[in-house]
Amino acid sequence: MAKLNQIRSIGSMSKLPPGFVFEPTDEEILFEYLRRKIFALPLPASIVPELIALSNYDPWDLPGDGEEARYFFSNLDGASNAVVRATSCGYWKAQGVPKQISPSSSDAHNRMIMGMKKTLVFFRGRPPHGSRTSWVMHEYCLLPAPSAARAPQLNSWVGELGRWVLCRVFATRASSSSSSDFTSMDVLSSSSSSNSSVTEDSSSSLDEEQTSERFGW
Repeated sequence: MAKLNQIRSIGSMSKLPPGFVFEPTDEEILFEYLRRKIFALPLPASIVPELIALSNYDPWDLPGDGEEARYFFSNLDGASNAVVRATSCGYWKAQGVPKQISPSSSDAHNRMIMGMKKTLVFFRGRPPHGSRTSWVMHEYCLLPAPSAARAPQLNSWVGELGRWVLCRVFATRASSSSSSDFTSMDVLSSSSSSNSSVTEDSSSSLDEEQTSERFGW
């Protein structure tokens, strides 16, 4: 029932008008959406829904368009911040080193926080024998900047930074094709390019001849 209620709340989110695409930058995700969510400030648009326990869903069960990235606010209260996060059919595994993102804005509140972007990949099965899939999650969180330690008056909101994250979930292009498939595709692509080049060259020569005859060059 809890999962059903979460999906219903997501379904009521505002939709973009036709022709518009939601593609915020890392900085916009962190400081225009996540920061505003944490401090209960008005959001630029009601586009990102809340999904309290993202680990309760396998990536293909997440609400949204399968062809586009899906964005969710998630509350980490009581959740595990481990490197491996299990779901019913698999697990998310952290990849690489989190990327630090600093605000370019000179706003005093923004300068007191910094952002981190963590990349996780979904594996089917159970560790350490899971099979890697094409599903990727970028998890964004905010942390107090080093300068915040020198501002005791900010202690009231520093504790809020780690409660919420903003997740971007998407599927990359299928990478399960064999090397022979790629070879065949490359040959077809090369052949198509060559034919296109020959056609263009022939067309160009014909145009030049016709132009010369017409103007007597």
